[in-house]
Amino acid sequence: MTMEKKILFVDDEQPILNTFQRFFRGSGFTVFTAESGYRALEILAQEKIDIIISDMRMPQMSGHQLLRRVKDLYPATIRLILSGHADEKEIIKALLDGSCKMYILKPWDGKSLQKTILQLLEIKEVLQARKLLTIINQIDSLHLQPQIFSRLMELIDANADMQQIATVVEEEPALTAKVLHMANSAFYGIRTGSISQAIVYLGLTTVKNIVLLTCLCESVSDRGSGLFSREALWQHAIRMNRLTNRFHYRLTGKNIPPVAASVGLVLNIGLTVLVRQMPAQYKQIDAILRHQPGAQLLALEREILGVTHPEVGGYLLDWWGFPQPIIESTLFHYDPFHHNVTDRTLVGIACLAHYCALQGKDNWEQLPVDERVLGFFNITREDCKRMTLEDWQ
Repeated sequence: MTMEKKILFVDDEQPILNTFQRFFRGSGFTVFTAESGYRALEILAQEKIDIIISDMRMPQMSGHQLLRRVKDLYPATIRLILSGHADEKEIIKALLDGSCKMYILKPWDGKSLQKTILQLLEIKEVLQARKLLTIINQIDSLHLQPQIFSRLMELIDANADMQQIATVVEEEPALTAKVLHMANSAFYGIRTGSISQAIVYLGLTTVKNIVLLTCLCESVSDRGSGLFSREALWQHAIRMNRLTNRFHYRLTGKNIPPVAASVGLVLNIGLTVLVRQMPAQYKQIDAILRHQPGAQLLALEREILGVTHPEVGGYLLDWWGFPQPIIESTLFHYDPFHHNVTDRTLVGIACLAHYCALQGKDNWEQLPVDERVLGFFNITREDCKRMTLEDWQ
């Protein structure tokens, strides 16, 4: 890291704050502590804090309430919640509204916490790379967020009722069709023509990501071909999302966490943005991929654009306040064993889903898969093929 970083721990119990200070003594971090949300805000007004870690349950101002204030006042500060299993519903709310990037469950381990903090700060530096920011600044038509996505997030933040959210979705026929298509697909199994019912069934996280993807895909010129046409980008995203959910259950025995349930939809969000912004360059890349066996998309992006679509996607999702597990999966699904990955299970599953979503029924062996990922989950290439073909059926 380029400069000494400042961390603020917030907890209403002084012994816990003392433990934090003891663990981080000599770590190279400057450590601040606060016994309340109000004291934390005073410190933030005086110091440039890089990362804040707050307990969830505190009197007067909860951790969620505090981090919502920090998000508004100091959006560049990385925000983490420290909590117990009993706070699950409140944690999900905090992740959904972008108040916190990720959560750490009690009891926490000092060394693991230090490692996680270092990983988050290093990821932040990756996302602030000069060349990446140059490309992002050229995407002037994005401004902050697609308009409908921004309105939807405002409604979610305001705890609006489902009918208000449905009304926004229904204003765009293409968006309405995508939400109903997803809800009525064989994967979800619901049969409805009601947007409100579809939103309840899919969940706000999934709907939010459908809205984002649709806003961006609809802005892509449909003159593209191959991997980079509007329809190909959309279909690949849908397929990756089905596979991430399927693989997570098959490989862990558990449903994917609610905040990551639609991670597959946004894995290639950076590609969608870049294709819209640089159609000529992607026409060139498409031609090379078609005619040069072994050519790699990321290498071509670095050579022709100077950045890769996972970097752009990770930056934008961080900018839009998405949870850290989704940012990580987007940034590292080509490299799930990168030293900055904090949730290797989710990122590894995203890697497999991306690989398998590119396969057709007849070209299974054409694309490489990271053998380390297969070893991590103790599966074979044939297992991947079997699970993917189940999706085709």
